[in-house]
Amino acid sequence: MTRGQRSLALLLAGALLCGTGCESVVRRLKANYAAKQGNDFYRAQDFGKAVQWYRYSTYLNPDLPIAYLNAGLSYMALYKPGSRHPKDLHYSQQAIDNLKRYVAFDPDNEDAKNHLLTVFIQAERYDDAAAFFESEMKRRGSDPEVASRLAQILGMIYSKKGDFESSLEWYKKRAEIEKDSPEALYTIGVLCWEKVYKQGTTLELDRRKELIEMGLDYLRRATELRENYFEAVSYVNLLFRQKAIVGQLVGNMEDFAKYNQEADRQMHLALDMRKKVMAKK
Repeated sequence: MTRGQRSLALLLAGALLCGTGCESVVRRLKANYAAKQGNDFYRAQDFGKAVQWYRYSTYLNPDLPIAYLNAGLSYMALYKPGSRHPKDLHYSQQAIDNLKRYVAFDPDNEDAKNHLLTVFIQAERYDDAAAFFESEMKRRGSDPEVASRLAQILGMIYSKKGDFESSLEWYKKRAEIEKDSPEALYTIGVLCWEKVYKQGTTLELDRRKELIEMGLDYLRRATELRENYFEAVSYVNLLFRQKAIVGQLVGNMEDFAKYNQEADRQMHLALDMRKKVMAKK
C-alpha cells in the first residue's frame, strides 16, 4: 500500500466512525483521491487512464471543478485535430463538455475558455464556437477590453468558417472599440485583400472595387498610427496590385500601369521600413 493509499484509508476510517451522516464526506474524500490519481496519470502522459479517474472523481463529487478541467485537458491530449474518426469525435466532444462544465463553475477563467476555443477550432465546430463566444459577448460585452478581445475571437472564428461578411463585421466592431489600435485596422485590411485575392474574378466587380478601397483605407489609417509599419505597407502594395488587375479587366491599361507602378513604390517603401525596424533590434 502506498503512502497516499494509507492516508486515504485512515481518513475513510475516521469518517466512517461518525456514522451514516458522513457518507457525503466519504464520497468527497474518494473523489479527491480519484482526482489525484488522475493527476498522476496525466503527468505520466497516460491520458486514457487519467480520464477514467477524472470521470470517477466527478461521479463521486459532481461539484469538483478541477476534475472537469483536467478531464477536458486529458481528452484534448487524446484528440487528433482534424480527424473524423468516431473515436476522435468522441474525444473532442468530451473535451468540450468537460471544459464547459468547468467554465460553468469559473465563468471568468480565460485559460479554460482559450482551451475550449482551441478544441472548437481544431474540430471545425465553428458554429458552436461562435454561439459560445457570442453568449460571452452578451454577458461581458459592457467591458470595452473584454468586448474587443471577444470581437477579435469572433472575427477569427467566422474567418476560419469562411463567412467573410460576419468576420468583417466583428473585426470592424473591434476597430470601433480600439480606435487607436493599428493592429485592429491592419487585420481588416488583410481580410479585404484575402477576400479579393482568393475569390478573384468570381467576385462581382463592384464589390471587388469596394473591398480594395476599404482595405486601403484601413491600412493607411494603420500606418498613420504606427511608424514604419512595414507589414501594413506590404499589404497596401498587394491591394494596389489588385487594383491594377481590375484596371486590366475593364480594359483600362493606363490604370493597370499606374497602379502597378504605385504597388512597386509601396513594396520598396515596405522594404526600407523593415530595414529600419530590424536595425533597431
